[in-house]
Amino acid sequence: MRRTAVLITALSLGLLLPAQAQAKDLRQRVGLGFSNQFGHLSSLSVKYGMPTNNPAVNIQAQLVGGYSLLNNTTPAWFVGGRGLYGFVAEDNMNLYLAAGVGYKADGVDNALRIQPALGAEFFLFGLENLGLSAECGVDLDLLGPGVDTYTFGGAAAVGAHYYF
Repeated sequence: MRRTAVLITALSLGLLLPAQAQAKDLRQRVGLGFSNQFGHLSSLSVKYGMPTNNPAVNIQAQLVGGYSLLNNTTPAWFVGGRGLYGFVAEDNMNLYLAAGVGYKADGVDNALRIQPALGAEFFLFGLENLGLSAECGVDLDLLGPGVDTYTFGGAAAVGAHYYF
């Protein structure tokens, strides 16, 4: 009985002690995946972590490209690039600011897209190389008949990348 109480106490204390948290280091790593955060359609995406002196500072470059051809519609496509700056690095999550420029064509109008955004990328325990991201921000479309502004906080703006 006494041995069981000591074992339960030791296990409880072990669970209560915090583990050392390390920032998710994405420097000089390539992430391949998909994203619907920047373009108006789901796109293939490549991220690259820039080298920095501090593992808690994550600066990434992202290229995005997508194409959609549905029956009886004009083809739509998008291509663009973004810079991401991680300003909070947690054990399995990074909060970041993003700024991007791209070009979209959907058969109705073509536009140059500028986008500021705020996002989070999560890394699940056991799947440390798989980043799941969610964002909110504003899309500013120029070069069309006028300047159009869209927010994408009300719709799902998600992505998934596997880092090598």
